[in-house]
Amino acid sequence: MRAFVCMLLAALAVAVSGQFDTHQWGDRSGIVHLFEWKWNDIARECETFLAPKGYAGVQVSPPTENAVVWSPRRPWWERYQPISYNLNTRSGSESEFASMVRRCNAVGVRIYVDLVINHMAAISTNGGTGGSTANSGGMQFPAVPYGPNDFNPVCAITNYNDPIQVRNCQLVGLPDLNQGSSWVRDKIVELMNKMVNYGVAGFRVDAVKHMWPGDLQAIYGRMNNLPTDQGFPPNARPFITQEVIDLGGEAISKNEYTHLGTVTEFRFSAEIGRSFRGYNQLRWLSNWGPEWGFLPSHLALVFVDNHDNQRGHGAGGADVLTHKVPKNYKMANAFMLAHPFGIPRIMSSFFFDDGDQGPPQDGDGNLSSPIINADDSCGGGWACEHRWRQIYNMVGFRNTVAGTSLNDWWDNAGNQIAFCRGGRGFVAFNLEGYDLNQTLQTCLPAGTYCDVISGNKSGSSCTGASVTVGGDGRANIFISANSDDGVLAIHANVSIVRGNVWTGYKFKTSVGAMRAAVVLLAACATLAAAQFNTHQWADRSGIVHLFEWKWDDIAAECENFLAPRGYAGVQVSPPTENAVIGGSFRRPWWERYQPMSYNLVTRSGTEAQFASMVRRCNDVGVRIYVDLVINHMADLVGGGGTAGSTANRPNFSFPGVPFSVTDFNPPCLITNYNDPIMVRNCQLVSLPDLNQGIPWVRDKIVELMNHLIGLGVAGFRVDAVKHMWPGDLQIIYNRMNNLPTSHGFPPNARPFLTQEVIDLGGEAVTRDEYTHLGTITEFRHSAEIGRVFRGRNPFRHLTNWGTGWGFLPSHLALVFIDNHDNQRGHGGGGSDVLTYKVPRNYKMATAFMLAHPFGIVRIMSSFSFSDSEQGPPQDANGNLLSPTFNPDNTCGTGWVCEHRWRQIYNMIGFRNAVAGTQINDWWDNGNYQMAFCRGSRGFIAFNLESFDLNQSLQTCLPAGTYCDVISGDLVNGACTGNSITVGGDGRAQIVLPANAYDGVLAIHVNARV
Repeated sequence: MRAFVCMLLAALAVAVSGQFDTHQWGDRSGIVHLFEWKWNDIARECETFLAPKGYAGVQVSPPTENAVVWSPRRPWWERYQPISYNLNTRSGSESEFASMVRRCNAVGVRIYVDLVINHMAAISTNGGTGGSTANSGGMQFPAVPYGPNDFNPVCAITNYNDPIQVRNCQLVGLPDLNQGSSWVRDKIVELMNKMVNYGVAGFRVDAVKHMWPGDLQAIYGRMNNLPTDQGFPPNARPFITQEVIDLGGEAISKNEYTHLGTVTEFRFSAEIGRSFRGYNQLRWLSNWGPEWGFLPSHLALVFVDNHDNQRGHGAGGADVLTHKVPKNYKMANAFMLAHPFGIPRIMSSFFFDDGDQGPPQDGDGNLSSPIINADDSCGGGWACEHRWRQIYNMVGFRNTVAGTSLNDWWDNAGNQIAFCRGGRGFVAFNLEGYDLNQTLQTCLPAGTYCDVISGNKSGSSCTGASVTVGGDGRANIFISANSDDGVLAIHANVSIVRGNVWTGYKFKTSVGAMRAAVVLLAACATLAAAQFNTHQWADRSGIVHLFEWKWDDIAAECENFLAPRGYAGVQVSPPTENAVIGGSFRRPWWERYQPMSYNLVTRSGTEAQFASMVRRCNDVGVRIYVDLVINHMADLVGGGGTAGSTANRPNFSFPGVPFSVTDFNPPCLITNYNDPIMVRNCQLVSLPDLNQGIPWVRDKIVELMNHLIGLGVAGFRVDAVKHMWPGDLQIIYNRMNNLPTSHGFPPNARPFLTQEVIDLGGEAVTRDEYTHLGTITEFRHSAEIGRVFRGRNPFRHLTNWGTGWGFLPSHLALVFIDNHDNQRGHGGGGSDVLTYKVPRNYKMATAFMLAHPFGIVRIMSSFSFSDSEQGPPQDANGNLLSPTFNPDNTCGTGWVCEHRWRQIYNMIGFRNAVAGTQINDWWDNGNYQMAFCRGSRGFIAFNLESFDLNQSLQTCLPAGTYCDVISGDLVNGACTGNSITVGGDGRAQIVLPANAYDGVLAIHVNARV
């Protein structure tokens, strides 16, 4: 009640005293935190560096007398343990402080004081930096003076979801001042007004979430106006920024303090670190700002790191970037300063090896001054990030583009981005493992400009790189993958030549248009042959990749499990005879991708068994899709083939087809994936590369495909498609037979095609070159969904899941969490890819994929492996072992069988129940909790937070009791797991504990009790 009343009074009665104006000079920007600097050194820095470089202000370390701490040796955090409100610290005396403020104001650099008023020192043994004494245990601080009656009763904060405890108990044992006490308020106001009268422009108030908003309002309201003799206008109020660590999920929110002043936006720090560490692709920064859960721009003090979280304290954890990762750190700061969002603050640190280490100091603990090097950087143990050229020049960039907005955004759908700021500036970033080399719109007048990242403008020349802009505003932008900085920036004030400069852009555009026309002609001329229909039964969904299963076992699985559970299809391993690879590899999984002939004999079974499997599965409505390997033949042929065929690899002779040397492209290895000819005509990891342009090769491939179609397969997953020319594939696909009506297909039905094109952006061969031929395996989906459900990208961003994430249109995208390649680190997605080895997150990701309407879904069904070469479960002779089935439907004998996990097969039932509906009634907590409906047919919720989800949410379902199909089943009218009761308004109390076994809950109309 106290909190509510205080906040209401604050909002209604004294909103006018909110302090939002930084009082910075009009041609300046950027507050630098000169952490632990001496006052005299700051004054000199204002005059000789900060003002000339365009910096607007300095945040100084707490100026109030603090405890002297010798164990550990004079740590940084002693400054946050006040002994008195005297202005005497290692940084200097009160007179030196006052002189520093006046000298900085005189050159237009404002001073903002780090103010510690939540608590007093917990350590007082050695007295204070001004000679004061105290008894922390007895809560006696005579130099203020404070006594026991000025503090809240002793208690420790053990529950951050209890706002009273957070505000009234001790933060890490520090005596907690009661700001509701009139005496305490008087002493704090007296301190603040002393510094205001000296000319400070405002305050960064420490530990604000530990104080009541109403108490702070009463204090802030008594501050003096800023003095006009220090260059402030009449009636100017001190600027306030408040430290409120709020990443979501706690009882105290940053929004409770925004009527009082700005707030330090810790989410900005965490998210920008995540992006520039490569955990979240740069392309998502296109809507950087409040849509990321940040406060409005004018309320947000933003930063890459601060003195706390660069040491792992505060918020952001391992996502936070610091000077210790210099390239990424410079990129993140450049983005912050180039982007119009927020009030930016730059950290200026000292080097440290442990989280307690204090600033550079002599043997007596006195602060050492920074040493200034010839290149403007610092020595003497000081990092001085604000003196890094890549940062101070971006302050100049920000000043130049002031008043403009962001426009002409470009990205490569990955980790290369660029944008303009009005017609005043342009910046580009490259965090990929390959070069950025693009002709881009810079929005600048024609001329030559100095890149202010790699150097400076010096007279009429550049000390670093230069960029030539043409009359159309475009320029060739090049940033090497191994560049020192990963960023390039030019602006209107660094032009050295102006004029009309031709860039060759029109020629490049013509080439691009011609290429587009070729693709368009292909799409228009041969659209009839495009294969997009999966031919799945109407009440089914989900293709399962039964990786390395035997044909007889697949047939039985179709009849006994897949059809009854509502699965629609099976992707089977390549059925063509493959090389037998023994020795140290011992029959690895990848031998199936080394064809010896087109005979249908493998470890999975004979041609007769394959044909029987296809018919049995079709009879129960489960379609078969064949993994087809037609790009190449086997490299390792010494053991012969699974049907007894032989080959001569050096002579390119495969008599089992037959293929000879004239059927292959000349030997060469792919060394450059930006060369489309090399990618398509050279050998993929030394596999003999078939030339699909040769009629004989086409004939043999078509013969194979039509043989399989005749046996009743519904379509193909075509392997290694990016290594074949679209025109060759079009000719091959056009010659496929229609699907046989004897297997339940309608007349004139064309085989379904999905094509493996690994395209995460940045290569010469793209997935879009193949979409006129059939669907594409959308590897971006796998990488992004893994990143999200590994906790590297908040759930709130999933609201526009689909093409908004750079995916292909839904009907063209075969989507999956993992596949047989990338679950082993091959293919695409790297460490973002989720597999069965992280079961809780994997089940959540799969549940989201199946609950969401986007794409044609495929589920991986794996075997357990401990190294990436390991083959499937097999006996001593290399024969495949059949899965065994446990009472709970899971598998044994080394088979993982994710498709048999209840949490996955029941989500197939969910997908079938909600078919034809869209997502509605989305809810999220701004971070890692979300929920949504599918029409009025289903509801699902997810929790990946470290705290419980406990919300009354709209389920969109009719009133009743429903079984949660994740924790159990509906059996004989009862739930074997949890149940959810939905009220007449469609709402239900949704509880998902942080330690829930699965982290997801799902109900639908077919699970109603």
